[in-house]
Amino acid sequence: MKRAILFLLLLAPLPALAQNVIHRCVGADGNPVYSDQPCSAVGATSIAPPPTSTTAAPGAPTTGMLCAKDLGELREGLARAFATHDANRVGALVLWSGYGSNGAVDSIQRLGALVKQPLLSLQGDESAGLEVVTGRTGQTQQAHFGVTRESGCLWLRPPA
Repeated sequence: MKRAILFLLLLAPLPALAQNVIHRCVGADGNPVYSDQPCSAVGATSIAPPPTSTTAAPGAPTTGMLCAKDLGELREGLARAFATHDANRVGALVLWSGYGSNGAVDSIQRLGALVKQPLLSLQGDESAGLEVVTGRTGQTQQAHFGVTRESGCLWLRPPA
């Protein structure tokens, strides 16, 4: 009987290991880091949104979490990411829940190609989302980021 219980205790963590989780972190240099490994394993600090709770008051502060509190902050963060050509910085503004690790990696790669181009225009609002136009005159690209509110913050949804 003891062996059966010990065996079950050893198997208990296996389903958690099989999940596709993207860990949102801040590296030692202050830049966002995304990994399939825990933040501590890559020398970073977690910035994951806290679990949704019905006991938290709406608009309650999200201690330890880096996020945009309003559309102006979200736009500013996105513009800074383009100015520095930093896809990870864009990724820090994205709410990744619902994406598996493969979907997130693909999105980050697309974001990497997008932020290499100069930002020409950033338009939109919370309900319609943000339209980004990049490139050079005559050779432009457009991308649409959805905007969603969660845990007292505004987040982007990556372009499809």
